[in-house]
Amino acid sequence: MDFERLADELAAHLAARPALELAPDGRATAAVLAPIFPDPTLGLCTLLTLRTQTVRDHKGQVSFPGGVREADDADLAATALRETEEEIALPRAAVRIVGRLNDTPVLTGYLIRPFVGLLRERPAIRPSPEEIERVLWPSLCALAAPGACRWGPYRFGDFTVDSWMFDVEGHVVWGATARMLVELLERLRPVL
Repeated sequence: MDFERLADELAAHLAARPALELAPDGRATAAVLAPIFPDPTLGLCTLLTLRTQTVRDHKGQVSFPGGVREADDADLAATALRETEEEIALPRAAVRIVGRLNDTPVLTGYLIRPFVGLLRERPAIRPSPEEIERVLWPSLCALAAPGACRWGPYRFGDFTVDSWMFDVEGHVVWGATARMLVELLERLRPVL
């Protein structure tokens, strides 16, 4: 499938149900990018980042690249693209935003707006050693397979939460990122 046709198809599936937009209500606004790219063997894939133990928030957690909106960001899509470029050196020009997912509040006081971006191929990246310990490259088909996602208690540090969970390359994806993945897989299931 060519890039333009794939972009149009993904955009149509994402637009079929408008993404929920929430008011910040005192939470800091942030944005992430869920990059999607075709792989000749694995089908559509995404990338996730394992955050270092030295970042301010969400130490050691798996997430999509992104972060807090800055005053000079034109909008939250610009935030997602800027943060992705800062964290993994993925050029903004390489990403075509094809839609967004529901705004996602998190326990740490942020309201995250997830954007879905299409890339022509698996990107060449350079993770920031201060922020990113490792990059994970899951196939969306593998994440959508029966049994790949489970619901239950997850213990992180001093607290336990009920969460969706995925095992990706030896790491547990849970919390807000797992919720975003569940929604992404549900919306894109027809093209996986």
